[in-house]
Amino acid sequence: MTTFWTTLRIVLSIIIIAFPIGIAIFLLSKKWSKWRKIIKQKINNLKTLDRMREDLLKKRAQEVKEENNINEEISSKIFENKNTNEENKKEIKENETKESSNNIIQEKQKKLLEKIFYEANVYKKEGKLEDYEKKLIEWLAIEPNNLELNKQLADLYFTIGNHKKSLSLLKKIIEEDPEDHNAIRQIWETYLITWDYETSELLIEKAINLKPNNPKYYISMVEILYNTERKKDAVAVMEKIVKLRPTNSNYALTLAELYEEINDKDNAKKYYFRVLEQEPGNEKAKKKIQELSNKTTN
Repeated sequence: MTTFWTTLRIVLSIIIIAFPIGIAIFLLSKKWSKWRKIIKQKINNLKTLDRMREDLLKKRAQEVKEENNINEEISSKIFENKNTNEENKKEIKENETKESSNNIIQEKQKKLLEKIFYEANVYKKEGKLEDYEKKLIEWLAIEPNNLELNKQLADLYFTIGNHKKSLSLLKKIIEEDPEDHNAIRQIWETYLITWDYETSELLIEKAINLKPNNPKYYISMVEILYNTERKKDAVAVMEKIVKLRPTNSNYALTLAELYEEINDKDNAKKYYFRVLEQEPGNEKAKKKIQELSNKTTN
């Protein structure tokens, strides 16, 4: 019995001691679980913050890099613009220098040309054609493509009979101005002088097409036709000239003489009479009419 109670006492003692301890352990365990969750959450929060901070740092680093690239690009452009501006300033300065030099050269050239022009005209008026030629050549050395100047020199050579030099210049003039009838006239006259009737005739036809109302061109054609034994063709062209200039007694007289050469006496007398209508005192026309009338009577 005593043992039972002793055992019961021990058991109760243990229960009395163990219960509060169990309660305490339970409460502590519960509290620890709560704190563990809080600590775990804080740790997670810290990790999240670390990730966010890391992301922010990366993002900032990228932004800084982009800003640096932009700044570098801006700096590069500024440098390029600076270089470009410097180059432009340099180029403008060089152009201004060149323009100034060109203006000085042009002004000197202008004065030189004025001097040459004055001296050339003086020599031409005084009849010093050799000196006049030298001045024109000097002028051409400065302005080789001056068409009017080439015409003056060609005209000089043509006038003094230097047909080789004049022909060379005249051909150059025709290349630049195919309708320069004066140059064409001088070329065909040059060919006429050198007995090249075929080339001369082609050029005269061209001149007539350009100036169909100029009787001088037709006269040159009459000369070619006459010299190449085409007298009837020459008469036909001379008829056109008389129609162009009906009051010119010299043209009528030439036509009368051509008719006489081809033995057309009636037309010859007709135009000799026309000469007398325009020029009553023309002795040649009177004499020819008398001769033709005598031949008719005989």
